[in-house]
Amino acid sequence: MNSNYTDSSASQDVSVDSNNEVSFDLQHKADKPEWWSDDGHGWQDTYIATKRVFPDGQVEVMVRKEKFFVGAALVAVPRSKRGESENRLANDDDAGRRAKKRVRQCCKALGADRLVTLTYRENMVDRERALADWKKFTRRLNKAKAFKYVAVIEEQKRGALHFHVAVAGRQNYYLLRSIWQSVVGLGQYGEQMGQVNVRDPHRFGFGRNGLHKLASYIAKYCSKQMDCRGLNQKRYLCSRGIDIPESDSWRIASTTMLGAVQTAFAIIGDYNFDGLQTWVNNGLGVVWLASCPIAGRSAGGVFDVPF
Repeated sequence: MNSNYTDSSASQDVSVDSNNEVSFDLQHKADKPEWWSDDGHGWQDTYIATKRVFPDGQVEVMVRKEKFFVGAALVAVPRSKRGESENRLANDDDAGRRAKKRVRQCCKALGADRLVTLTYRENMVDRERALADWKKFTRRLNKAKAFKYVAVIEEQKRGALHFHVAVAGRQNYYLLRSIWQSVVGLGQYGEQMGQVNVRDPHRFGFGRNGLHKLASYIAKYCSKQMDCRGLNQKRYLCSRGIDIPESDSWRIASTTMLGAVQTAFAIIGDYNFDGLQTWVNNGLGVVWLASCPIAGRSAGGVFDVPF
């Protein structure tokens, strides 16, 4: 993020006392940046715009309020060891939101437009075994074809685990099913213990105008409600070589929520409004917009040529 909300010309005193209180004080009021306008007590509200453009033309724009303080003491709280914090649930919730964001971005960078589901016939509740099966599945599949994916594990109410996998383009259903069933094996009566389902983008409502719906659908499983997930276990699985494009960020002139919304629409309007998804939260001061891919453009950034 661009650090536009600081001014190197401002002279500051920074001090730390015995109580771990850190103080930031401007020596001269005149040293404040020209754009600084606070409430008289040191608080400054400003809005930051972030734009991310994916190779297939999908665009995400977010404008959010950033409130920061100059002139008073901030308490530096010592960090707890991993898993020992009193705020572990809150921290885990934050980690879940970050994982959701990452999964959504990986799906869009991949250009995922189909959903593959790998299931067990038995009530599989052993996460370690499920992950071992997944590793075998991807290893064998990669011997036949390069397999790009973004995957999450869903835990049903009864505890059963299965995989949701976002992929791009047509899939060889018979190949996927034969490999998964070979990994899972047969039951005591010779029955198949694994199954594969591939959902067509149009049938499932994804298509070109809803690729971000698939990304959001996959990402929702990255939550703290996954009781099968241990502290150090990943929330999602992702193949190598999926490059998320860098974002551009800058401070905008507006200091109101209305101005933030207008700015967000102006930014995404330079690309396209097709399949537009919107989310606005006045309390948090956030507006988020996402558009669908540009017609004919692939995730590789080039236009598809029909044969």
